[in-house]
Amino acid sequence: MTKDDSTKEEIIDDIPIYRLNCGDFIDRINLFEKMPMEDRESKAHEFFNKNDIENTAKKFADALADFIIKQKPQVIHFHNSFFITPYGLYFLKQKYDTIPQVPFYFWTHSPPKQLTLPNGLEKPLFDALRSFQNLFKGIFSVSQSVHDHLTKFGIKNKVIPLGIDKEFFTKNNERGQSTRNRLEISNGSFVVLYTGRIIKEKGLDLLPEIYQQLLKRGSEYLTIQFLIVGEGDYKNTLIQDVESRNLSHRFKFVNAKNNDELLDYYSCANCFILPTRREALGLSLLEAMSCSLPCIATDLPSIKEIINHTINGIIIKQDDIPEFVRWLSGLFSNKVLRVSLSEAARKTIEEKFNAENHYRYFTIKLLR
Repeated sequence: MTKDDSTKEEIIDDIPIYRLNCGDFIDRINLFEKMPMEDRESKAHEFFNKNDIENTAKKFADALADFIIKQKPQVIHFHNSFFITPYGLYFLKQKYDTIPQVPFYFWTHSPPKQLTLPNGLEKPLFDALRSFQNLFKGIFSVSQSVHDHLTKFGIKNKVIPLGIDKEFFTKNNERGQSTRNRLEISNGSFVVLYTGRIIKEKGLDLLPEIYQQLLKRGSEYLTIQFLIVGEGDYKNTLIQDVESRNLSHRFKFVNAKNNDELLDYYSCANCFILPTRREALGLSLLEAMSCSLPCIATDLPSIKEIINHTINGIIIKQDDIPEFVRWLSGLFSNKVLRVSLSEAARKTIEEKFNAENHYRYFTIKLLR
């Protein structure tokens, strides 16, 4: 979406990307969500009007109709646009009954949550999708966990897991060494990696305490280096916590501009950690497993669809710091365990989360 007056096109990885003019409603939502909670009620009237959703959906319908007429797509596939897309398709059908018929699909990769309105009321995020699900030829979810939640909301859907490009996401020792050199990480360091959004919801607030608990076990754990890759509204708070514990030299914070840089960080790591409290499936977890990293993650239903405890990864109860410490210690000291988990992790991606199967489904079956 864009607030400009014209449809924009750009090329990303040889794929044409069109940005439709839908107004600035989403921009205002993003600004509003960055405000402190105590300021939102008093500022809501400055950010929103009561007809914002309807007006945005109508503008989206107009832009989508123009796109369909000019570009003549065979199929349109929406990702996670819960409350604008369904309304937009409703207005599209009401206003543009003569445009070419295009099958619409919806793919959701988020667990359900409440949409907090400016007046403080909460509505299920899936309400619009449930009301207008008949406008989609198919609705897909990335995991059985998300599928079950959608079904509970009365939305018919099919599970299609994320696909990982296993040819690209393959650990490269040369790139890993170069990245360590650039980040000034010694060859003797044991790098524990996290990639993704830096938000408290991901459980990143546990990491400084986990490290301190490791140090209490012995000085050998001084060789552990946490590498945090990403951006998010919790980043500054996390950095402050790390600094207050005098652990700045044990944590490195970087950002990845693209998949090439992500591969650099996966390649320089010894293991991957995901202490998240909410997850639909875990794209970064799948990427790490594809790069043959032994992974530690929380026991959320979606995570347990990927990891079989002690077989292809480690699963730990949410917020259980002692268990994170115990298993990180085990991976640190037990090379045989690391190798076993690494090999099984890669095999899991090859057999269950291969991007080739994912693309084949969406580019062949959906176009029949």
